Amino acid sequence: MQKEINWSLFNYGLAIPVSVWNLIHAWDSSLLIHGASKNIKIILGNEMFDAKIYNTNFDKNKFVREKDILQIRFSENSPLIARLRAIFPITYQYFKEKKKVNPNSRKQIPLPKGVHESIRLYFTSAPDVFLLECQTNEEYTQVANMLKSVPEELYEASDDDILFMQDKYASIIEKERVVKYRRIDRSIIEMLKKHYDYCDQISGEKIGAEYGNSVVEAHHIDYFTTSQNNDTTNIIIISPNYHRIIHKNNPIFNRKKYQFEFPNGELLKLKLYDHLQIKI
Repeated sequence: MQKEINWSLFNYGLAIPVSVWNLIHAWDSSLLIHGASKNIKIILGNEMFDAKIYNTNFDKNKFVREKDILQIRFSENSPLIARLRAIFPITYQYFKEKKKVNPNSRKQIPLPKGVHESIRLYFTSAPDVFLLECQTNEEYTQVANMLKSVPEELYEASDDDILFMQDKYASIIEKERVVKYRRIDRSIIEMLKKHYDYCDQISGEKIGAEYGNSVVEAHHIDYFTTSQNNDTTNIIIISPNYHRIIHKNNPIFNRKKYQFEFPNGELLKLKLYDHLQIKI
């Protein structure tokens, strides 16, 4: 899961989008029961912090909602909150000043224009342990400069070790960051392939299965080379043919209708899209 940082992250935690619930269900189905909760650990850098994941026990008679609310919460004095404020000091102060102007407002405060800061949350192989990764604006800019000359098709198809072999001007740090994202891509991609049983999300079919194995690939809806977005909701699993067609024609993806809309008016709709569902 990838999310822009916001005021709540610096004070009590973060909400988990409905689009991730299928993955949460596979991890621990009990959390989808209204009012359920469990203790978890969060790794940030070389430190481990205590936290809790909640299916918020709101009164359904007072609040008319189709979905429950899943949250990861920190205690008010959690050292994790102090660590996050130290990682994003300028943005934290920006949010703080904005809240002083209208302290009772529940409206989300947007990041300043041109600032790209986010957190990424990953499952780990250990039970009840998550990995939290922070991306500062400086890191975003460094990776953006590294990726600006890389075609998206090359990024999605390349091996980690050969992607930047011929680039003599990129720093070792930038290369390591991009290679790390490629490796993260692969773990997310494999998870999504298994989730859809190696079916193409457009046709709903197992392409090539009759010859032995289904052949599907991962596509970033908003190209990673420009968005740096590795959230599961930005990745779909499709056949190689559809993948080439999309890259050659650059259609717009309509997230409400789950379809690609091409410049010539043609449409290509997903048959499988449960991990892309929009939060209500």
